[in-house]
This record gives sequence, structure tokens and C-alpha cells, in this order.
Amino acid sequence: MNIAGPLVGLVLLLSACQISEDSTAKAPVPFKFKQLKLHQNDRGGKKLWDLQSPKASYRINQRIAYIEMPQGLLYRNGQASYRITAKRGTIINDGEQIELINSVKLTTLDYRKITLLAGRAIWKPAENIIDLIDKPQALDPTRTLSAGKARFHINREDLELKQSPRLLIWTKKQEAPELPQLDLLVRTANWNLINGKLSAAGPIKSLQRPQKDQQRFLTAVALEGNTKEEWLDFLPPVVITDPAKKMELKAGLSRWWIKQERITSLDYAEAKLDKLLLKGSKLDLQERNHSIQVGANCVVIQPQQSLKADTCTWNWKTGAILAEGAVELRRNQLNQVTRARQLQGKTGSDGLVVFTAPGERVATQLRLPQAKSPIKNQTPAIQF
Repeated sequence: MNIAGPLVGLVLLLSACQISEDSTAKAPVPFKFKQLKLHQNDRGGKKLWDLQSPKASYRINQRIAYIEMPQGLLYRNGQASYRITAKRGTIINDGEQIELINSVKLTTLDYRKITLLAGRAIWKPAENIIDLIDKPQALDPTRTLSAGKARFHINREDLELKQSPRLLIWTKKQEAPELPQLDLLVRTANWNLINGKLSAAGPIKSLQRPQKDQQRFLTAVALEGNTKEEWLDFLPPVVITDPAKKMELKAGLSRWWIKQERITSLDYAEAKLDKLLLKGSKLDLQERNHSIQVGANCVVIQPQQSLKADTCTWNWKTGAILAEGAVELRRNQLNQVTRARQLQGKTGSDGLVVFTAPGERVATQLRLPQAKSPIKNQTPAIQF
């Protein structure tokens, strides 16, 4: 029997039915069936989806079927790509709309291991959409996306999330009770389950957990990324703060390399590290090495002195700083200027860095204060 258009088929296996003797006096009793099968093919004959239930009742006058323990398949290019299940369901207008209720679950049948969950779902086959309602979630081995509501576009496998979407990311496989390394709140989000493209409208507010006992906060305007390639781009202005380490970093477009646990930015950036100000471009923050590197035009400013170099690296765990390439250290006292190929520094308990040049040739210039004398005399610079 063909229903809901020429491409949809319904098969009902009759178990028992009762027909009222006086149909005008009583409401018609629904037909009960031991099995229901519903399917749709495209115009070329390839399967689009199918759905079946071991137990169903059908009201002819309302064209509504009530089903139990429904399960089905979604197809891509004639091949099964998703399995869909629920505890109960309602089929309206012979397949025009399918409502799935309680423990709705869509699972990929390939290597992706992605699962969509919801308390309720409204499936509209003609529109190729499934609206996920009541705590919808999308999960894979290292991510969980949740929102107030979500819409799944079947034909392009695109997931839209609205109403306070939240993104949780683990650098390794999710394992309770381990907390995620990144906890993101956004305004709206889109995730394509085929190519992995992820985008989110801001403001972006996130909590990072580089270590179990460490918390770092990141804000940005928006987010773009790719879950297959394991990176996220935070759109500027980007601000990263670590209150425990008295660190605040301001940067342009910044990329978080999830598996490598790195944040990089080619744009100009500034990092306040307690009493230090670190400036430059080509920023590289590496969690595993506990370091921040400025790869070009590095400037380090602290009270009474400043340093310029081609590159600088600061280790927040040890407090060590390494400046390399055309290093120039200026101290306010005696207008001292020191130049070297490389200088090393160590952060003291007062939050200031003391620079040294072990084994390096340095050139230091001092300007001594002029002696008070009635005779005018120019004091030349002293070279060491």
C-alpha cells in the first residue's frame, strides 16, 4: 500500500482487530498489529530510510500509528549510515511526520563512532530533518556537544545547536570522572558530521584545564574549527587568563591544536606575566613544555629595564627566560645597554627577571653621570 507520496511504503502485519457493531455510536477501535514496517526510496530506487516496530496500533480515521520499540536505518548513497532507535513513537499521516519518544538514539555505523541522543525527536522525512528535543547531545570518543535544542539535517549530516550550546573536549578518550580539558559556552553552533567542520557564534566563553589542578579562562568573538583535523580557531580579540599564575594574554586569531596541546597565533600578542610584559608576534603556547614562545620581534618589559630580541621563550614552571638573536638589554640605571647573541634570565621571588650571558660575548655601554664642575666637559660613553 502506498502512502504519503509515491516513494513511501507501509507494511502492516495484522495480529488482531475489533470492529464496532455500531460505528456511529462508538469511537472506532484501533487496529493492532504485531509488526510495522515503513520505508522510503529515492526516485532511482535507492533506500533513503526504513523504520520498523514489533508492536503497533493504527487509527484509520486519524491516520496515526502508535509504535513501540521502533528501530530503523538512515541511508547514504544506498548504504546504511545511521541506526535510529527509541522506546516509543507516533507516526502521523502515514509517515509525513514521525515522533520518537524516550531514549532517542542515532548512531553512526562507520569509524566515526558518533552518537546523537535526545529525550524526544520529531522526524520529517520530506524535509530531511530531525529535530532533537529534551536535552539533545552529540558524542564521539573525545567530545560532547549539548544544547537546549538541536536540528539534524539528514542529507548533509549537519547538526545545528541552539539555546546555550556547550562543547566539552578531552585531549584523550572520555573517561569518567576525568574533567574535560576544554569547556566551551557559545551562542549557536554548527557541526558537520561528514567533514568535521565546526563553527560557533560568540561571545565564546571557555574554561581550560591544562592540568588537573589548573584552570585557565579564554574568551573570543567566535570559533571555527575541524574535529577531524583536531584544531579550533578562536577569532579576535582573544584573551587568555590564568589567575593562579598572574598571567593574562591578549592575541589575535589563535589556533588551539587539540592533540598537541598548543595554542599558536601569527598575529601581534601581549602577555602579562606577573610584573613582566612580553610582546611580539608568532606566539606559541605549549602546555607540555610549560612555555610561551614569541617567535618574532620579542620585547620584554619590566620595571627599570627592557629587552629586545628576535625570539623569546618563557617557562612558567621554572621561571626561566631565553632571549635569542640580536638581543639588546637596556637598564635605566646608568643608561646601560647590553648587546649579545643570547641572554638567559631567571624569574625571582619578586617576579622580576635577572639576565645573564654565561659563556657569551657581550658588549655593554654605560653613560656615567657628569661631575658637577664649572668647566663644561662632555663625558664620553664607555665601551666594554
